[in-house]
Amino acid sequence: MGKRYHCEYCDKTLVAAPSTIRTHNNGAVHQKLVNDHYQQFKDPETILEEESSKRPCTRYITSQCPFGSICRYSHYTPEEINNLKYYVAEKNKLQTKKPVSFGDIYEKFIVDNTTQLTTKENESVIYDSNGYTHILPWAYNPIFDNYSDLPPSIKRLKMSDFDNINIVTWG
Repeated sequence: MGKRYHCEYCDKTLVAAPSTIRTHNNGAVHQKLVNDHYQQFKDPETILEEESSKRPCTRYITSQCPFGSICRYSHYTPEEINNLKYYVAEKNKLQTKKPVSFGDIYEKFIVDNTTQLTTKENESVIYDSNGYTHILPWAYNPIFDNYSDLPPSIKRLKMSDFDNINIVTWG
């Protein structure tokens, strides 16, 4: 039967002769399908550049253009080209913003962490009547202050809770 060539774009199988493959690849249907395939991967800047240099296709307006994506004229309306220009301009605006440097990220990280540490330290410090400062090894969640009937394991500790306490057994 001989060797066969399969075109992925056209989904056709041909005799694997160089002249047949060349004729097929130069055909309008094959070029249209290849162009349709790669059109989906083009970025808006490239599409805008290609389409803004073309004149509008008069046959496409009446839905009679047989060339489709390989037409030498533009199939975009002026409104679509303007929308594309606006989109590209907005995209470029976002890209031209000043990039954040490593130093800025580090400074923000240090400031955030020191702020969190000071608030956590203030929440986990107890001062007793003798002037001693007790720093608890955990941070208390201030949301629990809104509830009155919490179990003792979740309540905020106060020094008054330890006044007049009689510990009989330990452990």
